[in-house]
Amino acid sequence: MWQKILWWLPVLFLASGFSSYQFACEIDEGNRFGVVDHLTWRFLYSPEDLDHALTMMTEAGIGWVRTNWSWKDFQPEEGDFIFEQFDTVARLASEHGVHLLPILTAVPAWASTAPAELIAERGNLSPVDRYRPRDIDEWLTYVRTVVERYDGDGVDDAPDSPRITHWEVWNEPNLALFWPPEPDVKEYVELLAVTYTEVMEADPTATVVLGGLSGPGGDYLQAVYDAGGAPYFDVVSVHLYIHPRLGSIQGLQDALESTRRILDLNGDEDVPIWLTETGWSDAENAWGQPTASQDEIAEMLAEVYRAPLEAEKIFWYNFRNIFDNSPDVEHNFGLIYNDFTPKPAYEAYAEVACSPTTG
Repeated sequence: MWQKILWWLPVLFLASGFSSYQFACEIDEGNRFGVVDHLTWRFLYSPEDLDHALTMMTEAGIGWVRTNWSWKDFQPEEGDFIFEQFDTVARLASEHGVHLLPILTAVPAWASTAPAELIAERGNLSPVDRYRPRDIDEWLTYVRTVVERYDGDGVDDAPDSPRITHWEVWNEPNLALFWPPEPDVKEYVELLAVTYTEVMEADPTATVVLGGLSGPGGDYLQAVYDAGGAPYFDVVSVHLYIHPRLGSIQGLQDALESTRRILDLNGDEDVPIWLTETGWSDAENAWGQPTASQDEIAEMLAEVYRAPLEAEKIFWYNFRNIFDNSPDVEHNFGLIYNDFTPKPAYEAYAEVACSPTTG
């Protein structure tokens, strides 16, 4: 979400209880259970914390993690790449049997087209990193370098040759917040096309995921097709946020089915939809909505994963609180607290993911 504009659908759930216990279940190749988390943030995750988080994920049946693979963190200054944190994330995820969905994103200040005064004020911080690159060849060098490093082919690989198979191109390009100063579908498709080509040249077996769209896609997704974007993605990704107490789960299904209709009308009947962000913060009055209790969020999570939604994979936002004892909405989405204490939603996740009828 990363300070995103909220697109949410109201949903109502019946009360149910989740008991505290230790979970353990196997993660198979078809695992559809994902989370979003900031594993590559050095201040948040030491190697020991990464191992702890990934262990808790596998114990809860989580087989996928969507995380930023930020250019600005690989190359905060023009010159050599810094791989250490990313190498550690890739290696430990592989050791735990967890698949990564890295997001190719976050242009460093030195390569950004952001206004000079904004760069002077913010440096590598947002929104500077959300502007397009000044030189597409510099962007493609970043793409080629990271895809090749994590393709597992033994050539120019990270230590132990961890394999990453899926790559997402940008985050929420249909919002001005992530494509300033305003969304431009033609620009995005141009970036998507050259990025897809570069990924395929580095790893012809890779899968490219369309940058997660805020909401079901609608006119923007159709415009991607109209601009010739169809050949340049293998999966469509959408973000739908749900209040735990309001409305009906049918709204979520209707939104996903509207995405499906756009794909089908454009001849992409076989292209899967991934719901790569959904969830709710337990902060007080998040986005001005009624406060949701942790039990209500847990109940909502179970309903989302058990419903026959038009989504091949579902990624809960997010796994771990960024900070504890913070009133910030963004800091309170976690299935677990910052100190790794599980919330009811973690237990609900494990109960659903480890069930033989849903796993």
